[in-house]
Amino acid sequence: MKINEITESMEINPKHRPFIQMAHKIRSALEPKSGIKWDDAEFNKAAQLTSELVKLGANYGPKTPAEALKNAGFDVEEFKALIQKTAGAKIGAGVADPEDNDDIDPDDRAPSDAEIARKADMMARG
Repeated sequence: MKINEITESMEINPKHRPFIQMAHKIRSALEPKSGIKWDDAEFNKAAQLTSELVKLGANYGPKTPAEALKNAGFDVEEFKALIQKTAGAKIGAGVADPEDNDDIDPDDRAPSDAEIARKADMMARG
C-alpha cells in the first residue's frame, strides 16, 4: 500500500461531512451536562449511531448513511425523533466531568505548577 492510498483513505468525503458533524452533535447531547434526559436503551442506541456515523465512508465503516442507520438499529422515524431531541445541543457543550471534584482527597490530587515551584524554591534555599 502506498502512502497516497493511506492518506486518501483518511480524507472525509464532502458528502459525508454533514453526517459526521451530526454524530458530533449527538455525542454532545449524550453528555450529562447537556440537560437532555435519556433512558439507558435510547442512550446506548444513540451512542452506537454516532460510532457508525463517524466511520462513514472509511474502509472499515459503513459506506452509506442508510447502512450506518441499519448497523445502529435505527429506522428513519427513530432517526428523525433523535434529530429533534438533539436539535438544541451544541457541539462541545456539556462535556464537563459530572463527578463532584470537591470530594477528592487532597492527597490524591496532583500538585499544581505553583506548588511545585514553591517547593523547589524552598529546597533551593536550604
